[in-house]
Amino acid sequence: MPQYTYKARDGHGRLLTGIVEAETARQAAEKLHDRSVYIVDLRQQSSRFSRDIKIALPCKRAKKRDLAVFARQLATLIKAGVPLLQSLEVLSKQLDNARLRTTVAEVAAVLEEGNTFADALRSHDRTFPDLFINMVEVGETGGVLDEVMEQLAVHYEREHEIQEKVKSALTYPAVILAIAIFAVVFLLVFVLPTVIAMLRNLGAELPLPTRIVMGASALVREYWYIIVILAAAFFVAFKKYTNQGPGRLRWHRVLLRLPVIRKLHLLTVVSRFSRTLGTLLKGGVPVLQALEVVKKTAGNAVVEEGITRAQDNIREGQGMAQPLKECGVFPPMVIQIIQVGEETGTLDDLLIHVSAFYDREIDALVTRLSSIIEPLLIVLLGGVVGFIIISVLLPMFNIYSAAGM
Repeated sequence: MPQYTYKARDGHGRLLTGIVEAETARQAAEKLHDRSVYIVDLRQQSSRFSRDIKIALPCKRAKKRDLAVFARQLATLIKAGVPLLQSLEVLSKQLDNARLRTTVAEVAAVLEEGNTFADALRSHDRTFPDLFINMVEVGETGGVLDEVMEQLAVHYEREHEIQEKVKSALTYPAVILAIAIFAVVFLLVFVLPTVIAMLRNLGAELPLPTRIVMGASALVREYWYIIVILAAAFFVAFKKYTNQGPGRLRWHRVLLRLPVIRKLHLLTVVSRFSRTLGTLLKGGVPVLQALEVVKKTAGNAVVEEGITRAQDNIREGQGMAQPLKECGVFPPMVIQIIQVGEETGTLDDLLIHVSAFYDREIDALVTRLSSIIEPLLIVLLGGVVGFIIISVLLPMFNIYSAAGM
């Protein structure tokens, strides 16, 4: 009778290895399932997973779409009864993203050495986010890895969907703005100098709008490199200031006060907080550990401070609702739902419902903003170009008036 070597984990997460005799691999898997163990690897002949596929690609955080595809495919393979190590081997050859394929192969190599799946992912924490790793750790320990991967797939699919809707809504306005800037620069650099020179030769008196446009044209033509350097320096300094320390906190407070951006930023932060915390709690991650992960993905320093105070409250035996309320970001409805969820023990389900509600709000807001921003940009472009044209026509009118035409 054929012999199958296996690696499995018991209900406490301990690694078990051994040999089981069975006619087929399915029968061997059934025998192991009868022992209430979770199969990590099962094969008839020992075969070391090749490390030769490792290539020098830079480490980079996987995109939400790639994580969703990976989680969905891995969940499908595990549900079909394919051992975890073989599932990773399959995905390391089939995933569309070359960088993720390489990382999955490396994760499989670490897993085959006897490490847990979570530890293998943790060795590539620059690719896999904390949310993914913590959920996998809980699912692996509880023997429900397939269900956890399904939850992660749904989570990242929704995150990707919201992200793409915001991007698509801003793409057209961004294109219009780029065209406007190009058109204005083209007029200032190539068209206006010739026209202004002609007007001067005719001895025309130049009105104020024309002189303003002439000054702008000279500034762009003669000092364009200084403008580019200053713009780049400002961008770098601004990014550095707003990415860390007090500057980041101040900037995020400003975002929460800006008239139009405030609402979109607020909805996005609340939706991400609710979805991430709800997914972690539903997966069985302890609340303090879940809040630590949420704090890293919140996207707003004000919310991060509120989460830190919520963690302190929980350690003292109190709830998280009051500290979150005091940070001034979360709407009253969300705070009330969190209070009810803490009292009834249904916080995970309620938070997922909250995230779905705010996702719909984001969809509606993005649609409204698109319908408003596009005509405003067209009016702005028309106004700037119109001002330049009028500044050129005014001296001509003066010449015609002086000639009695």
